[in-house]
Amino acid sequence: MNVEIAAYIAGGMFNEGYSAVLKTMQLLDLKIGQQCNNFAKGVDKERVTRQHRRDSFSSKEARTARRLEHQGENQFFEESEGQLYGPGIAD
Repeated sequence: MNVEIAAYIAGGMFNEGYSAVLKTMQLLDLKIGQQCNNFAKGVDKERVTRQHRRDSFSSKEARTARRLEHQGENQFFEESEGQLYGPGIAD
């Protein structure tokens, strides 16, 4: 029974964050204080922010934009410094 309850709490935390713990506490008729509520909101907000950052960093559009940016930088360096290697340079 305890393992089943722990599994449900863990699943709720994974899917909904700490707000699931607050709902569980409310169902158990536990008093939820302001400190607990603020903590849950803060942790959930950080979790969402972190995930948005990960999504934007790994999205295909972001990878394509970074690749194009690096290509532009490399072309700029090649134009300003000249070609550093290639056929016929050692001649």
